[in-house]
Amino acid sequence: MKGMKRNKKITIDGLAIMVAEGFDRVDKKFEGIHKKIDKDIGEVKENIKDVRKDIFNLGDRFVSYHTFDSLAKRTKILEEKKK
Repeated sequence: MKGMKRNKKITIDGLAIMVAEGFDRVDKKFEGIHKKIDKDIGEVKENIKDVRKDIFNLGDRFVSYHTFDSLAKRTKILEEKKK
């Protein structure tokens, strides 16, 4: 038992103070994490807005599937008539 220290007697009040201090440390850690998460979520929301704009702009640059399919069928008919 050499090298072992004797534990002090802990009172209920002392234990309550230790627990409260522990919760305060945990709260401080979570506060930093919450700030980082809020910042990251803000960045993700901005990125989603940009992606939505890009998707809506695709409609201006490309024809829809149905229009393309219709034109492909018409082209095929014309190519068959040419032969």
